[in-house]
Formats: sequence, C-alpha cells, structure tokens
Amino acid sequence: MILGPNWSVADDGWPVLAMAGIITILTSIIFLPLGCFLLGIMVWLAHLLRVPNRHTNTDAQAIYAPCDGVILEIVPDVFPEGFGNYEKPAQRITIQTRLYDAQLQTSPITGHIVENHLLPGLFESWGNHPASWQAARLLNERREIHFCDSFNRIVVLVQMGSKTARKLICRLLEGKFVQAGSPIGMACVAGVVDLYIPAECKILSAACQHMIAGETVVAQFAAEPSKNKNFRPNQG
Repeated sequence: MILGPNWSVADDGWPVLAMAGIITILTSIIFLPLGCFLLGIMVWLAHLLRVPNRHTNTDAQAIYAPCDGVILEIVPDVFPEGFGNYEKPAQRITIQTRLYDAQLQTSPITGHIVENHLLPGLFESWGNHPASWQAARLLNERREIHFCDSFNRIVVLVQMGSKTARKLICRLLEGKFVQAGSPIGMACVAGVVDLYIPAECKILSAACQHMIAGETVVAQFAAEPSKNKNFRPNQG
C-alpha cells in the first residue's frame, strides 16, 4: 500500500491494518458517521505502520536505536540466557515506543541473527515506576532476538508485550544476515524494548532522550577487536 512519496505500509503492519479496514467497512454499513471516524483511525494506523524513510551510516562500532521512542532507563544488567551469554555483564537500554511513533523496528548492528524465540506470558501494563517495569519484564510475553557481528560481539533485543503491544513480530530465521538499520519486525502497537549491549560499551544516549530507529547511535563498542575467523553462524 503506497501512501505517498517514499511512504508505504510495512509488511508486518498489514494484518493490523486489514483488520481495522474490515471493522471500518462493517461499521460504515451500520452507522456511517462512526464509520467515518474509524476511517480516520485507519489513516492514523497507516501512519504508525509505515516504513519510514531513514538513513543509517555504516559504522561497525556504532549500536543504533532499534525503534522510535523515548529511553526509560539505562542500567547495568546481565545478558538474557542464550548463545553462551547467561549472566554475562551487560548494559540494558529500555526504550518505549509511543502511540504516535513509527512502529517498525530495525537491526541495531550489522551481523547475523543467532537466536529468535518467543517466550509466552501476560500483557500487563508497564506502569509509571521502575518497580512496575521490572514486574512486567518478568511476567509479560517477550521475544528475544540475539545478534552477533563479524567480531563475535553480541547485542540482544527483547520485544516486550503490554496492554497495547500484543503482537511481537520478527519473522527472520536464525542465521539471517541483517544490516544495521534494516527492518526486523515490530511490537504492535506502542511496545517496549530492552536493548542489551556489552558492559564495556560507551553509552552515547541518556534517559528521556528521543530515539530514531536506525539513525540515533545509542552506544559504541569498545576498541575494535580482531575478527573471529572460527565463528560461523548458521546460514538461513
């Protein structure tokens, strides 16, 4: 669906928009004024689910924002279990996408997807305080996507469910090569993500800062290591 110059609906946004279209048509048959209102909602949804026109610089040391939104917090943590990183020190950057932000999520680095799995759970509200965020992080449904670059450096993106974000989408298979800033999926709608990066990374962002997916550099890797010639991720 082309909406204008360089503006189209993301593939993962079509099911949401199609359902909204069906509801709008049925409602218009029953009560036209309400159908006109829902048509406006459809236009708003198309704006949220678009593929934004973004430019990502090719910098192997940069870690880019995976979504539009605002940083809730940046804290020390450990990597989620997976790919041999369980309890390895990390920094966690939590970003909340708002209802008026583009919903498409992008790869934070250039590399391969080494894990992509969904962990079922609830869809509770995130609340307004860090304590409620931690409770939601433990109870809510989430999808963990592990990226590994050519230097064997791991970055993990965790999509998390909420009262509005009930579809956590990333259909890319393990072994898939992705460029930094390329689309990987979305959390429909207004989801929250945790971005886990190595503890030694230099943070270039701050809490309450607005992020632009694929353009804002949130952090920078430490000094560039030698390439790991023995690392061979599965090809998808």
